[in-house]
Amino acid sequence: MSKDDDYSGTILTQPLSIGELIENGTQFEINTNFDDNLPNELFDDINIDSDDEEEDKRQVIVSPWDSTFEELRKQMTQVNEFIYKRITQEGVEESGKVPENGRAMITYNAYWESEIAPFDSSFMRGDSLTFFCGRGQVLPGLEEAVKTMYKGEEAQFVISYHLLFRDMGCPPRVKPKADGLFIIKLLDFADVGDEDAINKVPEEDRNKFSVILDRVKEVHLKGIDYFKHGNLNSAVRAFHKAVTALQFCRLSDEQEQQEQQKFLIKLFINLAVCYNRLNYPQKACSMCNELRRLTNINENCKALFQEGRALLMIGDFQRARNRLQRAQQLEPNNAEVIKELKLLNSMYETYKNNERNIWQKAMGLVEESKESDKANGAHLNVFKKEIGKYLKDFRDNDNNRDLTLPDGLSADEVRCVNSLAEELDLKMTISDLGGQRTYVIARNKKV
Repeated sequence: MSKDDDYSGTILTQPLSIGELIENGTQFEINTNFDDNLPNELFDDINIDSDDEEEDKRQVIVSPWDSTFEELRKQMTQVNEFIYKRITQEGVEESGKVPENGRAMITYNAYWESEIAPFDSSFMRGDSLTFFCGRGQVLPGLEEAVKTMYKGEEAQFVISYHLLFRDMGCPPRVKPKADGLFIIKLLDFADVGDEDAINKVPEEDRNKFSVILDRVKEVHLKGIDYFKHGNLNSAVRAFHKAVTALQFCRLSDEQEQQEQQKFLIKLFINLAVCYNRLNYPQKACSMCNELRRLTNINENCKALFQEGRALLMIGDFQRARNRLQRAQQLEPNNAEVIKELKLLNSMYETYKNNERNIWQKAMGLVEESKESDKANGAHLNVFKKEIGKYLKDFRDNDNNRDLTLPDGLSADEVRCVNSLAEELDLKMTISDLGGQRTYVIARNKKV
């Protein structure tokens, strides 16, 4: 039968999933009221330019081969005992082939011998298929075929029944010893790593750097995959596993030490990124402190950026500015650094305006007392009362990191503020922010 011949068949209401058929069985319904003359409004939102395009879609579904598989194999290259392959569109060789534990995204049609309609098709379901290699999520033959492909490649495969439904098949839908023709396009793939890779190393070898490094890379790749999919807590867990494994290793020479240091730097930066995304800036700062033990952080733009972002989230504007400005010196055109500096300037301006408004309110009451009572003792009592309320609010609000005193305070007023700070378990320090001496109130660090 040629592909242009007219043929009849029963119309299913939904495409049949071979995966579900294998695992759990499946049910299907026959559409007895199928009508080719559907109203045009059903297609209003679909981009249909011509009848030719519909013909192209039909040809994607219809088998391109109407002779025997034995004849088709003669035009193919043998991959192994059970798979033959013919490439119809070359892929990107630089991308490499799909790895053993990779995640692949494909479109495909699958046909039995001498049958023009597919028995399984991603096109019939209207979507691509994504699966993980090595987990038994698809037919063994399909997985083996995909692992021979490069990104963007299209190919035809004749796959033996040994790697499909084996000797018995799945009657009545799948005949015994049925070989299959698969037409596959590899849209994309990723090496997603293995979080448990380290646990698969024998206990006696887990402190050997030469053995553990490749497994650490697998765990790191899994952390990256978690991160890409928004699973930040799992990414943190994977990165910490990799750090612990590397730090536990014995190093045999300077080269291994350099390799360990290079990979630890990568891991700690990744952890800082995750902690910032999770809104844990203190932990991000801790990761940056770990980086300081390994390298000169002032020469690493990524590390400086993450620390600057964390310090900004904490409210430490001065140190955040220092880190971000140094990062900009290293990479003047880095858009993320420029954006973060603009955010810092905006946040700092808002912070100073709010601080100024609150101080003005507090100091306004003090000024009223000066006008009504020139006696210094009485004035300081009012000052102490009003400023004391403000300092107490500052102490009780966890969002406030520090508090800069306004300019123009007398020596007696500064001493009064210092005394109040000590009573409230706060501390007053002198800062040279912006080249001008200012007094700053901050919380005492908890031990």
